[in-house]
Amino acid sequence: MVKLSVIVYIHGDSNACLMAKDVAKQYVLTDTDITVSDSGVNLDELDYKHLGILITDDDKDMDFGDNEFLHTVYLGDDVPDVRGRIQAIVNPNEKELLFRHQVRYVIDSLINEYRLELTWSMLDTTINSTPDMVWYKALNGDHFNVNTPFCKVVTKTKDDIEGRKHAYIWGVTEDEAYACQESEEKTLEAGKTCTFEELVNTPYGMRTMVTYKTPLRTARGTVIATAGIAQDVTKQREYEKQLHMMATTDPLSGLYNRRYLYQVGDSRYVGQKTIVYIDIDYFKHINDTYGHDKGDAILRLVSRELQFKFQHEIVARMGGDEFVILSRNELSDDELKERFDNIQEAFDRSRDAEGIKVQLSVGIYRGNAAMEEAITLADELMYENKRMHHEQSGKE
Repeated sequence: MVKLSVIVYIHGDSNACLMAKDVAKQYVLTDTDITVSDSGVNLDELDYKHLGILITDDDKDMDFGDNEFLHTVYLGDDVPDVRGRIQAIVNPNEKELLFRHQVRYVIDSLINEYRLELTWSMLDTTINSTPDMVWYKALNGDHFNVNTPFCKVVTKTKDDIEGRKHAYIWGVTEDEAYACQESEEKTLEAGKTCTFEELVNTPYGMRTMVTYKTPLRTARGTVIATAGIAQDVTKQREYEKQLHMMATTDPLSGLYNRRYLYQVGDSRYVGQKTIVYIDIDYFKHINDTYGHDKGDAILRLVSRELQFKFQHEIVARMGGDEFVILSRNELSDDELKERFDNIQEAFDRSRDAEGIKVQLSVGIYRGNAAMEEAITLADELMYENKRMHHEQSGKE
């Protein structure tokens, strides 16, 4: 709130002016400094936080034109014919106690009226210049004030919105509007600002909104409405999802990366687990013979088939031609053999392979060891399987 400095100018030597001066000198108001001046009105010293109140019984003193920071109080029993702005008239012929009360009431009213105008102007300017949606909603669900961004989002005017409920404003059914009403009830129950993330169907499609809702109270504390602010975080959430994907997935294969595997394994797979360590046999030979583009195609083929056959498990590329499958379930040897037989059949049929023999070496660990140890053990078992393949084929 702006701290006001109020200058009360007293013009006149009548008994009424002297009593008005006495009232002004005794006037006390929080966040307001009151000074009394007998000199002439100085319009140059008045501005938005220096308010002037002229109290006079001479209509010749009131011709100051239309100055918004000077308010005029005339002490008289009629309405003078002057061009100046007269905010109030106080009859000097009333009993002294009543007269003093009226003068104080007028000073109060002028200060409060100015504060109200200034506060409303600040509020109106602020809520309409912010890019976020702002609204005020009565307890029965009627909107009684919204800002310009709110109107742009719902493609309706303020006049069309005023007095309307959520379903009409957003063009949804009453059932769809219930989620919004539910968050209002939670806010009123909490009695404080609450934050929600809500999916909202707008004329521009589904948007993700973070909303802040607060009970709106009278000066005496009675809750009469809720005030809401909504930030459209749709793009932000998309960026966060992209960043998360970049940080947790391997760009070539689309599988999870080593970092994510260890992160998830250490936090979510603490107990019993199955780890399958996989390596592509003779992958260096494939790269050297057919080129790295073909090698990348084989990596994508293997990644795709592993993801398809182990879609309920974590499948990660460790780097190069090595992969890991992480499962909470104790995958049996028979179950794994069936899946890898199907994968081998898919390799043999794949056009991506183009006659290249794609074969996997596999090491399986089952137990409750920590991730790093469990992966190391599975890796060692995989190399035993690879040596056996090499011995059978006679290749290095």
